[in-house]
Amino acid sequence: MVKRKKEQKDVPTLIKDLESVSVFTKKTAVIDLAQKGAKESVPDLLKLLKDREATLRGVSAWALGEIGDRRASKALVLCLKDMDVEVRRAASQSLYKLADPSTLAALKDASVDSDKWVAEWAQKGVILVSQELPVRKIKKSKELLKLES
Repeated sequence: MVKRKKEQKDVPTLIKDLESVSVFTKKTAVIDLAQKGAKESVPDLLKLLKDREATLRGVSAWALGEIGDRRASKALVLCLKDMDVEVRRAASQSLYKLADPSTLAALKDASVDSDKWVAEWAQKGVILVSQELPVRKIKKSKELLKLES
């Protein structure tokens, strides 16, 4: 059997693929956009968080965390209440990665989710947001002081 090399699509083409009727095409495009770190796809990925297909909501929530754009924080907080556990898992992990202080209350609420994995990522997010961010600021300040000396 001959393996075909996967065609590398550019970001605008992948964004256009998000409008496909095929769930597979959309899912593949979301994964490729995440791998490319395509911040310009964030508005389109945010729309997919409302898709009727849980698979697309989940992979989009994951992708937004991979891309690392805090514009997604508010929408990901809403995903923590999704009926589908995979969506909640992806949202909690992405919110952990984004470490947005504005999500602290939602992460605290999710830290008691019935799903162990959701709760665990939310707990890690609470710790990161409430403790490690000030440490990063202090480290950065110390680095700046060293540069000024």
